[in-house]
Amino acid sequence: MKALAYSASLMAVLIAPAFAQEQTQPAAAQTQAEPSQVVVLSEWRYEPLYATGWSVDQVFDEATVVGRNGEEIGDVENIIFNKQGDVVALIAEVGGLWDIGDTHVSIPWNEVELSQDASRITVPVSEETADNYAAAAGDSGTIRQGEAGEVATVEEDLATGPNLFKATDIIGDALYLGNTDRYGYVNDIIVNDGKLAAVVSDTRRTDGRGYYAYPYTGPTAWMTHPGRYNLPYRADEITVMQVFDYNKMQRKGGTDQGTTSSTQPAPNTAQ
Repeated sequence: MKALAYSASLMAVLIAPAFAQEQTQPAAAQTQAEPSQVVVLSEWRYEPLYATGWSVDQVFDEATVVGRNGEEIGDVENIIFNKQGDVVALIAEVGGLWDIGDTHVSIPWNEVELSQDASRITVPVSEETADNYAAAAGDSGTIRQGEAGEVATVEEDLATGPNLFKATDIIGDALYLGNTDRYGYVNDIIVNDGKLAAVVSDTRRTDGRGYYAYPYTGPTAWMTHPGRYNLPYRADEITVMQVFDYNKMQRKGGTDQGTTSSTQPAPNTAQ
């Protein structure tokens, strides 16, 4: 009887890990089956971008930076995002008309007011206060996530630390389908509701049709290979895409009233 009991106990010890492993397999399978962040293009719609989105490329080219009193004080140099695509800061070049000379300032996005037509950006910087802001990036010339929450002076050739990136890190990148087929380049990015919503490709030299706005799928699309942006789609998957029409963009950005522009942005190859 003792031998039989011992055999039964030994069998239980041997079977238990296998049973436990079998029990955990459904949970693992469920984790692997979680929905991907890649948007199915047949379900992707431009209407939200047309209704409330705004073009970063157009802000670079046309927007004027003004102080609280409405005085023109500079231009937009760059826009900083976190890896989730949230806008976190504006980089402006200010002071051209002041005694302090040109100064680059990082301004938290929650302190920026964007006009309805995205042509006027109001910031809490004046000639009297511009000299008071400490350098965010110090001697390293790199701004980090914690530093993006304060108004601060920065280097002209500002770099970003982990979890942050600049709009110009994407705009101008060569565009690839599935990491293999060259397909134009990134001409613009569209922000909607404070987030990077779409990456616009210029494929006029590829297929002669014009611009396409693809959903932003996260930093893995461009961080692996600097200078290139990889769309997670095959050539046959993009056939459902319609040409992106900049003329339809309303570009509502803030509380100020403005007019809607129909100007398409010119190709931008800045890095």
